[in-house]
Amino acid sequence: MRQHLRPKTYTKIYISSFLICLAATNLCACFLIAAREADEKHHAQMVNVMDNAHVFITPDDIPKGKPYKVLGDLKYTEPFSTDVIDSAKIEVRLKAMALEKYHGEADAVIKANVDVDASGENAIVTGEVIQFETSADRELMHKMWEGMIVSPK
Repeated sequence: MRQHLRPKTYTKIYISSFLICLAATNLCACFLIAAREADEKHHAQMVNVMDNAHVFITPDDIPKGKPYKVLGDLKYTEPFSTDVIDSAKIEVRLKAMALEKYHGEADAVIKANVDVDASGENAIVTGEVIQFETSADRELMHKMWEGMIVSPK
């Protein structure tokens, strides 16, 4: 004996199939959005790493013949401790400050210096943020992290 499906049963099957397809589509869309957000986050991290890598910190001035413009001064004060005068920590903080204040323009922080105030309780860290005027010098600094230092004429 053959059973025939009634029209209501067909409707239920179509609605069920439609809901399953809709759920699968939404699930795929969620995965694609999550993957895109992860790619964007990774890209932002890489840009940050590259920015940090190219900013040069030095207690000296730039050699003559390398024209630059001063973007501004950096200064911060902290209670005196061995951490405050740690050169690696100073470099990290000056780079972060330079990139926050002059993002996309800062090439170096020159004349980086640590002083202790008259009371001996606080350390004062200063430096000048610069941008090279010539594109060749800017390119040199941006490629420094790759180990590709070439002296342009």
